[in-house]
Order: sequence, then structure tokens, then C-alpha cells
Amino acid sequence: MRPLALHLLRRVAVYALTLAFLLAAVPWALTELGLLGPAPAEHIEAAARVLEAARAYGATAEQPALKAGLAALDRARQLAEAHHGREARRAAGEAREHGFEAQRLALATREDARRRAKRVVDVTDDQLNELEDLYTEAAAGKSKPEIASLLSLMKDARKTGAGLFLAYEQGDYGRVLAEEPAATEMLVGVRSALKGARKKP
Repeated sequence: MRPLALHLLRRVAVYALTLAFLLAAVPWALTELGLLGPAPAEHIEAAARVLEAARAYGATAEQPALKAGLAALDRARQLAEAHHGREARRAAGEAREHGFEAQRLALATREDARRRAKRVVDVTDDQLNELEDLYTEAAAGKSKPEIASLLSLMKDARKTGAGLFLAYEQGDYGRVLAEEPAATEMLVGVRSALKGARKKP
């Protein structure tokens, strides 16, 4: 290849590399300077939406990720008010990342609570089925006042079970778990009373 042609090819290669660098670097630089892309206020609004979604999923202010996200969001707002756009965008980005982490943790916690509540509901359903059988056996041959007393116990048991079932259907898994000890104690008491009544002649 002739020296002139080689020289031209080298120049073209240099120009191409320079152009490629500029195409990659200029948008990044303009974005960093705040001349391209969303304004700091838009970054802050987006981060706020992510954090609000985390709260809707069940994240609380005590959760480290949400707490850090809210602190970063406050910092971003203060920086934006002080006209430090670049720093405000970075703080908003940090808030958004913490918000996504808070969402993930909240969803995982909720799913764990759902599984535990489902176990409670299933066990309660089994207990109620057993109580229905025990009631049928205990009521056989009893007088009306005795049957009324047993029926009152069953109504209380059914009401207790229905409360747990409704809470589960409404997605209030925390309530199911919170009320489970008292409900179990009550159902065990009814079971004991029905068994005792069944043994009587």
C-alpha cells in the first residue's frame, strides 16, 4: 500500500475513534452538567414515587432501606433548592435505589406473612371441621338446654374462625398472625368442652 493511502487510512481511523468517543462522552457529560436529560426535580419526583410504592407494599419508616431512601430524598431536595443540580440528581438516584431495595424487602416480608397466615387458616379450618364432628356426637341424645349450650360454643368457634378467614381474604396477614394464639386457645377450649360433653351419658 502506498504511503499516502496508508496515511489517509490512519487519519480516517483516528477520526472514527474520536467521533465514537465524542458520541459516547458528550451525552454523558451533558447529562452530568444538567444540560441533557431529566431535570433534578424530575429525578426527585421519580425517587419519591419509588419510595411511596415501597410504603404501599408494606415498608415501614423503621426499615433501614426505606429510612436511608427518605434521608437521601430529603438531601436531594435540599441540594436542588440550593441549585446543586448534579449532586441533587445523584442523591435522588441513591434514594431511588434504596426505594427499590425497600420494595423488594417489603414484598418478601409480605409473602412470608402470607404463607404463615395460610398455615394458620388451614389449621383453623381443620380444627373447625373436627369441632363440627365432635358437636354432632356430643349433641346426640342431649336435652334442648344442653344442646343450646353446646351450640353456643360452636357459634363462638365458628365466629372466631370466620374472623381469621375474612382477615386472610382481605390480605390482612398481620391480623391473622396476631389473633392466632387467642383463636387457638379458644378453639382448644371448645374442643375440650365438646369432648367432655360427649362422654356424659
